[in-house]
Amino acid sequence: MSAREQFKPLLEDKSYLRHFWHPVCTLAEFERANPSGHGPMGVTLLGEKLVLARLNGKIVAAPDRCAHRSAQLSIGTIAKCGGQDTLQCPYHGWQYGSDGACKSIPACPDKPVPPRAKLAIYDCEVKYEIVWVRLDNSYDCTEIPFLDDWDNPDMQVIVADSYIWNTVAERRWENFTDFSHFAFVHPGTLYDPFFASHPLVLVNRVDGELQFELSPPREMEGIPEEAPMGDFIYRCTMPYSINLEIKLWRDGSRFILWTTACPIDDKTCRNFMVIIRERDGQPDHMHLAFQKRVLAEDQPIIESQWPAEVSAGEISVATDKVSIQYRKWHRELSLAAPNGKQTFREALRTNVIDDTAG
Repeated sequence: MSAREQFKPLLEDKSYLRHFWHPVCTLAEFERANPSGHGPMGVTLLGEKLVLARLNGKIVAAPDRCAHRSAQLSIGTIAKCGGQDTLQCPYHGWQYGSDGACKSIPACPDKPVPPRAKLAIYDCEVKYEIVWVRLDNSYDCTEIPFLDDWDNPDMQVIVADSYIWNTVAERRWENFTDFSHFAFVHPGTLYDPFFASHPLVLVNRVDGELQFELSPPREMEGIPEEAPMGDFIYRCTMPYSINLEIKLWRDGSRFILWTTACPIDDKTCRNFMVIIRERDGQPDHMHLAFQKRVLAEDQPIIESQWPAEVSAGEISVATDKVSIQYRKWHRELSLAAPNGKQTFREALRTNVIDDTAG
């Protein structure tokens, strides 16, 4: 195999990702970004610079570029025009409303606003105290990912600050669902290295999710008490979200570890984590500290993978079944998207049931 073939990206066209909802910041991060609590705030999604601003009570997302002379709106301010909130450009004071239209040009108060003086407005919603953006809603067949027990009053919720890794979102997803690395990257933290092998699992596609289950060996020794070890049930919403429900061995309670990644660009991803657990009397910082310990073990390994993009020439074995199916689905979505809404919807929503663990 030539070097060119070995390092050929598995996903040569990633424009299909524009049809999905992606997290861009937590609500707390947005509100901290500006003393007003309403923005503006600059973020990057799929290589595009965006501005977020809360206008008239709702967060809107638009290109971070004034239509006049291309200044970044994210270093502007929230202002008023005609009693309505506007996003004001820092350069010449042009003001944009929640519909994206320019409402005021201070240098020409008596002249009509040019019809083209308008920003594109992207789908933007707040869910799970996270701000989500969808760049292309023309297919309208994607939803904000599943997160179990978010509204359950019997559960305690932690929404962690996001963190950035120098890798692509696909590799971060695979890291979180890769069973075989536990014995080597997390010995004594999450795993007993004596149990380096593990059984194959059934991997199903169900309504836009990749679903599978795993039960690590109960005989493992040397695992710290704070490690959330138990029987694992994964519900992974395409393209990057993972809802891991753990039935803890120590007391039978339920523990949800949820993560997702934002593809900032072709080399970087912003990662999010929510922890939901039955009330255990422990302070939140204990759970956060343990997860940060695990992430600190993972990060240098994942950032060492090169090239950053998943390569078609990488060798897979039987125990890579989850990532094999994940990569296969991404490739199908990439190839389906250019062929229209129905083809893309079928690639995303058609269920595929695995009838053998081999």
